[in-house]
Amino acid sequence: MRSQISDMGGDLQISIPPKRGWVILFFLIWITFWTYAGIQEAHNLIRHFSLFTSIWMVGWLFGELWAGYTILYTLGGREVILVNSGTLTRRTQLFGLGWSKTYLVPEMRDLRFQPEAGSGKSRRASRIAFDYGAKTVSFAQEIEEAEAAELIRQIGQRSSIVQTSSPQASGIKFWQQR
Repeated sequence: MRSQISDMGGDLQISIPPKRGWVILFFLIWITFWTYAGIQEAHNLIRHFSLFTSIWMVGWLFGELWAGYTILYTLGGREVILVNSGTLTRRTQLFGLGWSKTYLVPEMRDLRFQPEAGSGKSRRASRIAFDYGAKTVSFAQEIEEAEAAELIRQIGQRSSIVQTSSPQASGIKFWQQR
């Protein structure tokens, strides 16, 4: 399993690192050339100011930030799920720093695995999801089905998330505690 499961004295902690692959190598090479070209363009902008070039540089900077975050998250990021009988907290961390969102178990329903769907730009990675009010919350992106089943089983042992739909009616795979 890619994830690590720990018992924290009544709480269940699941730590999920990002899936690593050849994409990180691509981003490292890409950001090197992107940065070099951006520096050259910034020098040109200093010598010959242009509104169009200034706007282009702002877009360039967003590309730089996006690629930098992707590289850093792949190297030192992780998703931490903390579960107890009353709450599920999802924390996204980057080298130990991050942000959290807490959900109340009584308001959660239909904890499930969602397989990969779509293709190309509209591709959605496999994940674990649950409904929270009118919103669907997901975590554990690009998780394998067998690992998702084990995590859902472990979460189900610590909390009583309501299952309202039948798998046959919704077409979504559910794993209920046996």
